[in-house]
Amino acid sequence: MILKLALKNIVSRKSSAVIVLFIAFAIALLTATNAIFDSTENGIKETFVSSFTGDLVIRPKNDTPLSLLGDETPITGSFSEIPLVRPYEMVYDELEKIPQIQLINPQVSGMAALDINGQKFPAVIFGTETEEYLKIMNAVKVLEGRPYSEDEKGIMLSTQIAAKVGAGLGSDIQFVVAQGLTARIRSAPITAIYSYPVENSIFDQIVLLSPEMARELLGMSSMYDSEDVVLDDATENLLSDYDLDSLFDEDTDFFADDRADSESETAAITELSEAESKEENVKDSLTQALSNAADTSWNFIVCKLYDSKDVNKVIRRLNKAFKKQGWAVEAVNWRSAAGSTAMYLYFLRLILNLGIIIVLIAGFIVINNTLVINILDRIQEIGTMRAIGTTKVFVSLQCMAETLILSLVAGLLGLLLGSLLSYVVSSLHITFTNTFLIQLFGGKTLVTILKLSNLIKCFMVSMILGMIAWIYPVHTALNTSPVTAMTGGK
Repeated sequence: MILKLALKNIVSRKSSAVIVLFIAFAIALLTATNAIFDSTENGIKETFVSSFTGDLVIRPKNDTPLSLLGDETPITGSFSEIPLVRPYEMVYDELEKIPQIQLINPQVSGMAALDINGQKFPAVIFGTETEEYLKIMNAVKVLEGRPYSEDEKGIMLSTQIAAKVGAGLGSDIQFVVAQGLTARIRSAPITAIYSYPVENSIFDQIVLLSPEMARELLGMSSMYDSEDVVLDDATENLLSDYDLDSLFDEDTDFFADDRADSESETAAITELSEAESKEENVKDSLTQALSNAADTSWNFIVCKLYDSKDVNKVIRRLNKAFKKQGWAVEAVNWRSAAGSTAMYLYFLRLILNLGIIIVLIAGFIVINNTLVINILDRIQEIGTMRAIGTTKVFVSLQCMAETLILSLVAGLLGLLLGSLLSYVVSSLHITFTNTFLIQLFGGKTLVTILKLSNLIKCFMVSMILGMIAWIYPVHTALNTSPVTAMTGGK
């Protein structure tokens, strides 16, 4: 009975079509915009994950914002020294326990200047082994040359940087890192030139080079896992006989007793010579052992998962383990690892969505006013219904049914129009040449992705809008006495 009356009233009023079309337009706009920005989100994420950040990153906890590019606090305009992941060996072991993690790759990060023929260009250096790195960053394509090997000092440049500095394969690149009044300078040849899938201001800063060279440039002290430092029996015997501190003390005095006789002096010289020989043997053995051990001085650990959908679960598990162990490290997603540029694009999307919500709020006000006018126009009808014994509940339910039917029809029509608009946008193959737009939309072509979850959300917005919009006009009508209503409110 209520639905029948509601449908009859809707069909009989011309304003019903206006309300339906207005709500449908708002829902269509929300649907199409979300389809575009879902595509944008996926495009940006895919680009960053496969070219720069991996699925997740382990970084040191820091008081200031920290990304793979360094300290991003906009105070000095330069990057400060990045802390190390500690304890690296234990953190690495914890990562290997996670079955969802497919690949693990540590890296050193810092700021340096490229010196080409006297011209200096700022760059962010990533010290990393290329084999695992290129497996994680599978969108990075080597166009010329080959990745530097594990035991050589080499550099890999992107096509953008190579074109900017005018360098080619085999060219020697000199890096300069200022330290007070002095500077550290290192050089190495370009072994490969590679490309990224899209142009991005972040990618235009990155230079890949061997970890050892990166540490030398950044003045990082090498550290080793004691389990990796293997000494031979002879060296261990020498170390057990001598104090390590005295072995490397250049001021050891073997003539402390001032023996003047020739025999004592000869014995002392012999003792000194033997000690120096043993010291050299220990130094050589330690140097060889350290060269065979893995350096554990790293700023970040980049990880790739088998399924990127597991990233939030893995991050929660890792951070829980890190907190339990008391380690000053944390796991973060790709957006946090990328830093301010990715966050800027994210907040820009939120602002655009906020604009749509403002449009919907304005629409709600217009719809609410329209419903108030409609019900006030029917005030005699409502007064008559009340006079013949119709309850307030019945009138309320009828008005609610009318509004929900309008919202239901408008919501479905809006989803249909929004989906059609999204399809049209994709079919037009709109392309961008502006670098900012390419970064914003995650690629050179504007595409849309319709997700069922977002369609449901947009439809729910329409229904909630309808459920709220009927309250005030019905309240206004029911507060008018039947006698006043029947006389037209006079």
